[in-house]
Amino acid sequence: MALRKNAYQLKVLKILAGELAFMAVVVVAVLLAAHTHEKRSLIVGILCIIFGTCMYASPLAVMKLVIQTKSVEYMPFTLSLASFLNGVCWTTYSCLPFDVNLFIPNGLGALFGFLQLILYACYFKATPKKNAKAEVELHSARNA
Repeated sequence: MALRKNAYQLKVLKILAGELAFMAVVVVAVLLAAHTHEKRSLIVGILCIIFGTCMYASPLAVMKLVIQTKSVEYMPFTLSLASFLNGVCWTTYSCLPFDVNLFIPNGLGALFGFLQLILYACYFKATPKKNAKAEVELHSARNA
């Protein structure tokens, strides 16, 4: 058990190191390649749009599974609701002083979250319910 936990922690540390290295490369590349604030904002904004959209689009595979199995077992309601509300909040914020770099990924996030909630409503009743208590069968012993 301890070996499995250590392997998992090592994997998480490797992913974190990779993300930090990627961020460092982006920062250095943007600072060296783009010499004006507008160009830097454009490059970083495009990257944020790409990665923000990927974050919100990741549950689409689960949505496909929900449609195929006609069950919302693999799509938690709270995650769908939080995704929708987060997208709505940030989309609203992006409209105050309009910012396209915030509007595009979060608008798509609100849309994807809304679609997840609709899908959840459609297939919720079709999902078989799991019993909270395990059924235990007791056998009586007979004395002969």
